[in-house]
Amino acid sequence: MAPRTGATPTSRSTKQALFAQGGHRLHGRDRAFAQTVSALTRSGRRSVVLVTGRPGVGRTAFLDAVVEAVGAERAVHVVRGRSDLRNVPLGALAPVLAVLPVGAGDGTAVVEFHRAMNEPGILLVVDDADHLDSASRCLLEQIVDGGQASVLVAKATRELPGATRGRRGGASRSAAETDTDTATGTGTDTRGASVAAPSGIDEAAEPDGAAAAADAGVFWRNAGVVVDLPPLSAADAHAIVKDRLGRSIGAAAADEMVRLAAGSTRTLVELAEAAVGVCDLADDAGEWRTAWTVLSEGVVASLPVDPLAADEFVGDLLALLAVAGELPVEQGGTSGVSARATRLAEAQGYVRTRTGQGRVWVGFAHPLFAPVMRTTVSEAELPGFSAAGADMLDGYPEHVVRRSLLQLAAGQPVAAPTLLELARRELGEQRYSTAITLGAHAVAGGTAEPVLRATGEYVRAQALSQIGRIREASEFFAAAWRAVEQAGADAPELFLAQLAQAEGNHLAFRTLQPELAVARVEPVLAHIGDPALRALVESDLVKWRLMAGQGLSTELESISVLGPVETPADLNLLILTATLHTMGGNLTLAGEAVERGLAECDRFRDVLPNARDLLQLSEVLVLSFTARFPDARAAARANLSRAEESNPSARGMWKFALAMIELHTGSPARAWKYIQEGRRDLIWRDIAGLLPTADALSAAIAARTGRFAIARSWLDQLTPAEVRDPKVELYASLARAWVSASAGRPGFAIRSLGPALHKAADGGQRYLAALVAYEAVRIEPVVGATVMLPHLIAARSAFPICESHARAVIARNDVLPIAKELGEAGLLGPAIDAARWAADHCDGDLVRASRAHRLADSWTVRAGVAMAHRRRQTHPRVMPLTDREWQLASGAAAHRTSAELAAEYGISVRTVDNHLARIYKKLGIASRRELAAELSALQLENPYEEYSLTGE
Repeated sequence: MAPRTGATPTSRSTKQALFAQGGHRLHGRDRAFAQTVSALTRSGRRSVVLVTGRPGVGRTAFLDAVVEAVGAERAVHVVRGRSDLRNVPLGALAPVLAVLPVGAGDGTAVVEFHRAMNEPGILLVVDDADHLDSASRCLLEQIVDGGQASVLVAKATRELPGATRGRRGGASRSAAETDTDTATGTGTDTRGASVAAPSGIDEAAEPDGAAAAADAGVFWRNAGVVVDLPPLSAADAHAIVKDRLGRSIGAAAADEMVRLAAGSTRTLVELAEAAVGVCDLADDAGEWRTAWTVLSEGVVASLPVDPLAADEFVGDLLALLAVAGELPVEQGGTSGVSARATRLAEAQGYVRTRTGQGRVWVGFAHPLFAPVMRTTVSEAELPGFSAAGADMLDGYPEHVVRRSLLQLAAGQPVAAPTLLELARRELGEQRYSTAITLGAHAVAGGTAEPVLRATGEYVRAQALSQIGRIREASEFFAAAWRAVEQAGADAPELFLAQLAQAEGNHLAFRTLQPELAVARVEPVLAHIGDPALRALVESDLVKWRLMAGQGLSTELESISVLGPVETPADLNLLILTATLHTMGGNLTLAGEAVERGLAECDRFRDVLPNARDLLQLSEVLVLSFTARFPDARAAARANLSRAEESNPSARGMWKFALAMIELHTGSPARAWKYIQEGRRDLIWRDIAGLLPTADALSAAIAARTGRFAIARSWLDQLTPAEVRDPKVELYASLARAWVSASAGRPGFAIRSLGPALHKAADGGQRYLAALVAYEAVRIEPVVGATVMLPHLIAARSAFPICESHARAVIARNDVLPIAKELGEAGLLGPAIDAARWAADHCDGDLVRASRAHRLADSWTVRAGVAMAHRRRQTHPRVMPLTDREWQLASGAAAHRTSAELAAEYGISVRTVDNHLARIYKKLGIASRRELAAELSALQLENPYEEYSLTGE
């Protein structure tokens, strides 16, 4: 291999150079990268740097990025170890020796290699050093001990024995297929490597004398710098997927991809590369949820061991596990998989075993083994494997759902009532894909019984509604009602009530048609005679009428929150009481309703699975609306953590709540992070009907953080029906106010909030209206306090400190004591603004001004964000880019210089710089450093593929 001379200019910064081949960003490696580059570029000294990390962590990509950064100053020789050449003397060095300008003979080549390594400015890079042959190791040890070259070595921290790579039933794959890293250089040869040893397996010695070589002195033993690359964090793993797939993958599919990678960077990159162009992944309810089929040769090559290389005996076990999942091992004549095949498969790293329920259970050692092996099972083999798995799971009640699915796949009959019972159980446990499958089979098996068929359609509709497949859910609800009509008087009243509730919530919260929900459900009450069931439906009707703007019934206003909770309807009314009083009524009454509801909600978990989260949302809002924001934030974070484990349906709701809290307490950057993640979760599952409000809140936070083009795009997406919601109109108006304020029109911005605030206060959103009104004081204190004081007075029971702040500003009193109270209440953003304003209006009192600035600085540190003064612009930053501006912006974001862009488009460098200045002004940014992120956030497709945002 010829010496590699870097083409990267020396002026390029270390941070900019942290890219793998192909222009993709290396995430989570900044500190290690800076440490390595600093050691190798230290003037006057040679360095030996060792890079370690478990197999698949991305050592090769890291080395390539380092070489790219330092290659302009040094001649680089790259040696890559290959396990298939371990027994070939100098096999790893042969490509380097072959290109050296020497005469014939291995001895001469070795001498010339020594001579080349003693030249000044040489960097020797050794990748996969643990796969070198012994002769290459000895030669490199001589170079390290006596040469002048700096050395950069990478090796795996641990290697385990595994199966020989190759196709099942065929010849082994070539070295080029198994050892060559991907085009992005993000992996190493992981032949026989695993993240952790399979249970019950002892590590074996390296084959063919490799252990003896390892026991001898190794050339990296005297490394001056050791860099250990840890596995990527979840955030960095998701960033890798986003870099490569962008908007073509949904949040749930990205989560699944990270899970399947099992901590391997190389596997994650291969999965992302294989998913390019797969549109199904953008649908969070796509077919990939049933079986992951996005695979490639690179994905299989990145696995710790290749399941396709197993012999036929072990391969049959793996195929069975791919179809049936975890199974028991045969024991004492009981049905199960072969114990001998299990031992062999575990020894080769394919499976792991565990003990439970008095049996030994076997399952795959890596989550990707199942989809890989599933590709080897033909349609003809599927019924046989399914029947075998169902037989082995007989007698295990906890596996009854999986057994029923296997029986159906094998063509065995399962009673429709049994399927419906299991489907409803899966629906209650929020395993929607399984519920849909069981419901479909129940419908097919209950063609002669309308009630069974209606119940199956109801289960499918409920599950589809929960996962966001709105159109299909509406169709199945209609099919359920048709079956009810056929059943006539045989339809149970309980089922009618449940179906009416389910469809009403679907229409109100999914299709945003509460008036249609009222119209569809009211006639059903005539067929329900049971008072308890009628109350259950009527409590939901109250919510839908409220959403449709039809007002409250007199019965609701007279509810006693301390009355007995005997039915789900009673609990539902408590939830509604807490919600209404939280937003604009009696906060004490709301707190009592929450306390009473939380004490009773577990009794009705099967009927109202989200009751606890809805009550706790009211509890968090009560804390917020009584200015106890630190407690509200802590409670919301705790509830989010609990939802991650036990109720994923509530994740989006809690992230929405945290985004709102962070916005109003002065941490808009954190709010932006929460609302981005929360809105994706709300699209998937929205248990509180918050998605339209989340869109408006996204616009407000985008405007607050200077992303004005994004704010405008969110506002354009809001429909008139959504804006009728007072909460939506409040945050949409706030977003427009921040945009107007940024254009130098703070007075107009503040006055434009008036109509939305009055409408929200009249619609029962008094406390939220006061929070938004207080934002006007932050836009411009004097005008904001003067205009918004009536709204703050109306909510003085909740926010007395905000009213005091406004009055102090109007009276030109000292606001520094109030700033301290704001800081103690957790309103750090308003506290910082108040302290800065006090410093600017101290009438020449330098001591007071200094004290105010010190307080503002301390709160800035507590907030954890940079609270710089807001920039004032005379040009609104929501104008679209022209075609030429988009071309130049994309090129600049891809790290091309102005000179390169000028040569490409036949214009002068000055013209390019003028274009870029206009682009910065339109997007509200200050430099190229912010350009790539801003263009990505615009969510526009670049029609000029020559310059992509990733630098490809």
